[in-house]
Amino acid sequence: MIKHLLNILWTRKKKNTLMIIEITFSFVILFLLFSLLYKKLENYSHPTGFSTENIMIMTLDTNSETEEEEDQIYEAITQSLLSNEEIVDVTEMDYSHSYFGSRNTTRYTFENGITFWPTEQRLRPHAVEFMNFNFVKGRVFTAADKESSKETIIVNQQLYDKLSPYLDADDSFGSEERGYQIVGVIDYYNFESDLADQEDIVLRNADNLDWLKDSHQSKLFIRTKNDPRKIEAQTVSRIEKLSNKLRVKVLYFDNLQDEKNNYAMLPLFLISFVALFLVCNIALGLYGVLWYNISKRKSEIGIRRAMGASTQDIFKQIFSEVFLLFIIGTSLGSIIAIQFPLLGAFNFTNSIYLIGALLSLVFVLLITIICGYYPSKLAMKITPNEALNEL
Repeated sequence: MIKHLLNILWTRKKKNTLMIIEITFSFVILFLLFSLLYKKLENYSHPTGFSTENIMIMTLDTNSETEEEEDQIYEAITQSLLSNEEIVDVTEMDYSHSYFGSRNTTRYTFENGITFWPTEQRLRPHAVEFMNFNFVKGRVFTAADKESSKETIIVNQQLYDKLSPYLDADDSFGSEERGYQIVGVIDYYNFESDLADQEDIVLRNADNLDWLKDSHQSKLFIRTKNDPRKIEAQTVSRIEKLSNKLRVKVLYFDNLQDEKNNYAMLPLFLISFVALFLVCNIALGLYGVLWYNISKRKSEIGIRRAMGASTQDIFKQIFSEVFLLFIIGTSLGSIIAIQFPLLGAFNFTNSIYLIGALLSLVFVLLITIICGYYPSKLAMKITPNEALNEL
């Protein structure tokens, strides 16, 4: 049976080659699309590493002329905020926090020339507690860290795994004549967006940094019992009355998170739309070619009917030909698709590629069935009389 089908396909190799190319192209497009979407879904499904709910971000411009004046303003602001029963906690925060769009990086270089460039955030001990990270190992910063001969840092699990071959037994390491001590490891830390790949993250103790320990950070993170938007107006009004030089700008952590996620989803929608548009056009082309082939094979089908073939036999033959084209096309597509993981074209795991391939296979199969079903039904309706009329 298969040999017979192959012979039939070979006799129309020019027309069938076009359909095979269409199926192959559809498979590759959908393979890349589903792999990308599954990767983003996987990123979105893991924890963010902290909570963004009920957090107001207050950016301060104190216009202070002296450090003493700035200390007084920050102390007054903190006391004013904590006097509000709706406010649970307040902390100073580095400007390069998650979802904001700014970043700092640092460098760790080892004797063998291996260099890592993690994204860093400078947090005071209280800020680490405020963020409520999920620690896989270790602890938050403490006041005792100032006495350490090595700079104490906290890293995420991804960076810790990369640094592990270079760590001493106490999780310390040296880089460019400077010592570091990892005191804590957190599981996740989403930085750019919840759909973005996990980055290498290092948290540095701002109280131990000479250029930062005696100054204030320009952002205050304020956690409230309920939605902070309800108390924004009265809170800002009270703070601005503390100094006529003070300027306040308010954002919300969950709003920043949503904006970054929406921004990350926009290109995914565009890519999906273009890919599905191409696949739909290919499906229409496949349907058109199949319908045209059936209309040109009336005499052949009519003769088979005259020799005793049933309508079901005709349907099975035409549909089997379509299915065989599907097998050939997806096989060629698989050969192309397998080059992506072999070449490391994208930062995807083999499991993501495998799921992308399976989803693509199912989708192309559905397209082939839909496009092949109606032309096969049309072939069932051809009678010997129509075949005679075609001669």
